Amino acid sequence: MNNKVSLQINLAPGDYPHARHILPHQLKTLTGQVDEVILTLDTRPGKGRFSEGWNKYAALLNEYLHQEIEPSFNVKIIPVDYSATVRTKIARYFFGTDHMPEKDFRGGPFYAYFFGLFSATHNLVFHLDSDMFLGGGSKTWVQEACDFFQNDPSCLIISPLPGPPQPDGKLIDQLVINKLNNHTYQLDGMSTRVFMINKALFKDHKLTFVKPAARSQLKAMVQGNPNADLPEHLILSFMKKHHFKRIDFLGTATGLWSLHPPYRTTGFYKKLPELIKQVETNDLPVAQQGFYDIIDEVCDWTEAREKIAANRWWKTLFK
Repeated sequence: MNNKVSLQINLAPGDYPHARHILPHQLKTLTGQVDEVILTLDTRPGKGRFSEGWNKYAALLNEYLHQEIEPSFNVKIIPVDYSATVRTKIARYFFGTDHMPEKDFRGGPFYAYFFGLFSATHNLVFHLDSDMFLGGGSKTWVQEACDFFQNDPSCLIISPLPGPPQPDGKLIDQLVINKLNNHTYQLDGMSTRVFMINKALFKDHKLTFVKPAARSQLKAMVQGNPNADLPEHLILSFMKKHHFKRIDFLGTATGLWSLHPPYRTTGFYKKLPELIKQVETNDLPVAQQGFYDIIDEVCDWTEAREKIAANRWWKTLFK
């Protein structure tokens, strides 16, 4: 196997408020370990929350990428091409069909994920969403992941450890199939937020389009979205059908681990520079160890929870 690796990061205009802080953090952590860096910029908004900030931030994000990121990092900025010819190529590569939906049943990105993977020069692709934090600071994790792919052809997905490590290696809220060692797991499920994949496996095995649950199908119909399940569900079904594995591991020394912000709040945006520093220096409370989502002790999520509760009350009132 050719062990060259592409780093591929998804971006959309609504990501600008966090990406202007987190993107340099991601690039500083990984660019020295990979052979190319692709920033794929979505060019078509979805619906509902997936279109928030699109018009407000589109020009700002474009300016930021070309004036701040491009001069400082060796990156390729590639707008997502929705033309019929390119869509057909990508649909054939991953699904063995001539057509594929642009968005999922929620109006969220679908085609953009596969466009990003397809755009990568190399078969090994390390994908990140633009809001993912990376701790541990390992400079060898990518090569260690390549070794997993080399030694076990059944590996389709390899990811950094979810959350900073606990001393005993315990993970919180993860579906563990097998614990391989203290900080290496075979996990169930699949997340499109952060993963490294061997896309060459799609040359011989194709994904299958799967419809979402009945309630989600109804939601798609009402909101005018495609009747397409989430990419992570399709990839998970593919993994189970062909007996492929997902491996999450920390790696040697301080390793590499990921952290995900579950909400977007005013407080979160204000605290972003501090949060990045905490992650990069592993200055996090013990309660965060082994946990993938940023906890309240690290960032106060009261604002988000109050908004969710208010929305539920409003919906209940008008049932």
